[in-house]
Amino acid sequence: MTGPEGPRGRSRDEVYDDLLRFQAELSFDLEVPFFRLSPKWGTASNVLDLGAGNCYYTRLLAQRFPDKRFVAVEPDGTLTARAAAWIRPYHIDVVSGTVADLPREILFDFVLARHVLSYVDDLEELLDWFAYHTAEDAGLLVLDADDGAFATQPRLPLLERGNEEFKAQVDARGGDRGVIDRVIPLMATRGFAHLWTRQLAVHSDIRDRKYLMLMFMTSVAELDHGSPLPATLRIELDQWSRDPKSFLQYGIVAASFRRITKA
Repeated sequence: MTGPEGPRGRSRDEVYDDLLRFQAELSFDLEVPFFRLSPKWGTASNVLDLGAGNCYYTRLLAQRFPDKRFVAVEPDGTLTARAAAWIRPYHIDVVSGTVADLPREILFDFVLARHVLSYVDDLEELLDWFAYHTAEDAGLLVLDADDGAFATQPRLPLLERGNEEFKAQVDARGGDRGVIDRVIPLMATRGFAHLWTRQLAVHSDIRDRKYLMLMFMTSVAELDHGSPLPATLRIELDQWSRDPKSFLQYGIVAASFRRITKA
């Protein structure tokens, strides 16, 4: 729609739906080795995707690993409503709520916590839940942001300011951007062995990544600054995309665990 005020912006829900989709497409194939390196993944049948958002990432997993049943739990009902568009052909059950709303009779043999533990208010309560609702020898894979690997050229001050404000909001809510270091000793007290921790840098010069990174950055900018984007921010992103020497890199850190004792 176009009027005296220009093109109508997208709703925040529409923007966030796109952000999650671009994030998944940027990282999925690079993260798959983390699953394959997790000993329980190959034989897991009941997989929990914790904080699954719009389930686009869950869909990619279901496409790649059709032998598994996925249960995706997400407290944001708007996102789970949008998940219907992605999951229809796949073996994915979506629960709108928290882990407390999951069927008690299911023992999960693999849990994925991707970009979610940083935002949990009561981390120890959630980790206790893992100990009581996972099967013997269950696996747990935690994937989260590695802020130390973030780099961009040329600098994007407007976009980066929004990122810093976002981190400050997470901290103010009691979250923890360095959550994996905290999780490792806490899981040991709950009967899980820490198997390995690995880091990955996703760089825009990896094939087909630059356009996806532009789309992802645009979605992030719209969440921070509103839609449609202010002209100054559109110009900043457009100049970045046209510069053949420009790049962006972000980091992912993964930690793998295996349950060795019963709660």
